[in-house]
Amino acid sequence: MMILRTLLENNLSQNKALIAEHGLSFMVETAHTKILFDCSAGSAARKNAGKMNVPLTDVDYVVLSHSHYDHAGGYPDMVAHGVHAPLITGPQFFEEKYAREGGKYVYLGCGFGEDFLVGNGIERRVCEGCETLAPGCHVAGGFRRIYDFEKAPPRFVRQTAEGMVADDFPDEVCLVLESEKGLILIVGCSHPGILNMIESVRERFGQPVYAVFGGSHLVEADEVRLEETMKILKDMGIALAGFNHCTGDTAQSRLAACGGGAEYSHLKAGDCIFLP
Repeated sequence: MMILRTLLENNLSQNKALIAEHGLSFMVETAHTKILFDCSAGSAARKNAGKMNVPLTDVDYVVLSHSHYDHAGGYPDMVAHGVHAPLITGPQFFEEKYAREGGKYVYLGCGFGEDFLVGNGIERRVCEGCETLAPGCHVAGGFRRIYDFEKAPPRFVRQTAEGMVADDFPDEVCLVLESEKGLILIVGCSHPGILNMIESVRERFGQPVYAVFGGSHLVEADEVRLEETMKILKDMGIALAGFNHCTGDTAQSRLAACGGGAEYSHLKAGDCIFLP
């Protein structure tokens, strides 16, 4: 059985003792491994885990989908409270992230560097294509840009050795779990495009994608992109979808109404998925 627990998301479910904040954190348990996927922005994910009776210090891996603060900023808090499992990231994770607003730049980065990992004795593995963590459990990155209408907002930039450049999110990774019904994807923000990520994984593994959970970053999508995304999601034959965080109210309403052909749910803080 696989268990996906939403430790933190922008919204609360029925458990009002939990905390909601802008961010994302999942605990993923399979028959072979236990993975903390994203850590949100601060201490809220850790505190929610305690209220959900989910221990964190025995995780086998931590995977950070990308280095924006609302996914990776809570990682130092996790480390301070005993989470010292190997960390999996994509390449260029430590290039600092910003949002451009007119003549200014707003810092969006994770708030720590490689020196933090060294100082805490944490092993880091860089996933550039595919990193296998356990039988049937992989981290995937390096997504092909198949659908040209899926573009990251131009306001997102990153600081490189050559200066500030448009962020095409080379650091973005997702979790890929194999099941009898097909592949299960756990995504963070899907900045390379949710369709690009699904199709890249499907091509790489040669298996259909059965389920997708996490942030789709459709919050800034216009009507044309939303319409096309719903159509292609339906054509992909995905059976289960649980989008949240950066998906946006309009896309959430569309998905709830039609599901893109899939059984759909909005995964809020405290919500869990149990899959055989």
